[in-house]
Amino acid sequence: MPQEPIFTLDVRGLKCPEPVIQTKRLFDQGNLNRFMVIVDNDVSRENVLRFARNKGAVVELSQDEALNWKLDIHINKLGGNCEENEPLLPCPIPDCHAPASKTVIYIGSNTMGRGDDELGAKLMRGFLRTLIDVPPYPWRMLFINSGVKLTTLDKEAVEALGILEERGVEILSCGTCLDTFGLTDRLMLGKATNMYEVVESLNIATKVISPD
Repeated sequence: MPQEPIFTLDVRGLKCPEPVIQTKRLFDQGNLNRFMVIVDNDVSRENVLRFARNKGAVVELSQDEALNWKLDIHINKLGGNCEENEPLLPCPIPDCHAPASKTVIYIGSNTMGRGDDELGAKLMRGFLRTLIDVPPYPWRMLFINSGVKLTTLDKEAVEALGILEERGVEILSCGTCLDTFGLTDRLMLGKATNMYEVVESLNIATKVISPD
């Protein structure tokens, strides 16, 4: 019988520490005994390797013709002494002026400011449109609570966010919030996310901006 394909996590192109974070997520899910991680730089290779070994897994390392590293991780095999953890290598210091810096915009409402909701909605649309003209662009935008109405119901907001998404900004809407407002099937762009990824984004962020 042919062997079942190994689940592959392809994190090429992702900057440190994202490859380790995504690898950790697979460990935390607990439903895989073996999976492959593909990285394209030495720091990510070394950190994923050390993280997996620290978890007690066995890792088989290889390199393909394109010089990408492949880490075949066996969770159900006994590895080294987990008590003697190998420290992870530090990530390169991000350039806070570059578009790739980890700025997160956290939007917890479909209005901006307090007092008049109609005015607040106009201000929020203006904020989103202005973001297009004022680089560097954020890394991610998180939409929480009634903020998810901006990625579903508000056509002007969706238009502005669509331009930002085309320019590389990740648009993440709270899945629980979408469900609560009955908007899960009306998400116009980006993707639904969970609290784990929200907290993870805030932890990684070099800067968090909230226009609420």
